[in-house]
Amino acid sequence: MTIHSRTLLAASLSATLAAAAILSAAPALAQAGTAAKLAAGPPAAKAEAPEAGKEIALTQGQIDGLLVAQPELAKLTGGAPDKPDPKAEAQAQGQAEAIVKRNGFASLEEFQDASDTVDAVLGGIDPETKSYVGATPLLKKQLAAVQADKAMPAQEKAETVKEIKEALAAGEPAKPSEANIALVTKNYARLSAAMGEGQDKE
Repeated sequence: MTIHSRTLLAASLSATLAAAAILSAAPALAQAGTAAKLAAGPPAAKAEAPEAGKEIALTQGQIDGLLVAQPELAKLTGGAPDKPDPKAEAQAQGQAEAIVKRNGFASLEEFQDASDTVDAVLGGIDPETKSYVGATPLLKKQLAAVQADKAMPAQEKAETVKEIKEALAAGEPAKPSEANIALVTKNYARLSAAMGEGQDKE
C-alpha cells in the first residue's frame, strides 16, 4: 500500500494527482517505509527521508478508513503526467474527496494528516519484532543490507547507499505519541499487508 506521504501522496494535489498520486496508494503505508520495507529484505526501492507531516491523535476508525479508501484512491487517474489535463485533475480530486468523506474523513487534508501520522509510526517499526524502534536503527539495517547485496547493480547500489546516508544525516524524526504508536502497532499486520498489496500492483 502506498499510503505514501505529503511527497507518496505528495502526497499533494498537483499535476500527477492529478494522477492519483494525490493519494495514490494512500501514503501512510508506503513510506512505512522506506525503512521498514528495506529492512525486510534486499530492497530495490530508493530510500527517502519521510517528510514531516502534521501529527494527529489517531483513532481506530481513521485507520479502518485509510485501509478501505486506499484501494479506491489508487484507481484514480488524472491524465498523463507529461500532458496535464486540468479537467481530468479536477474530476480526480472531486472523486478523491468523495472517497475519503465516504470513509469517515472530513476532507482530503484530514485524510492526509492521518496518513502522515500512520507513516511516521510505520517508518520506525521493526518488521521483525513488530515494535517501534525509530527510523534510524531501521535505516542503518537497510544500509547494511544494501551494502551486502551482491546482486544489486553497482550504480543502483551507489545511489541507494547515498540516499540512505542522506536520510541518516537528516537525523531521527520526532517520535510519534505513545498512543499513536500503540494503535498503529496494534494494526501493523493489516497495514503491512495493505502496503505489500500496493507495491505488488506498482
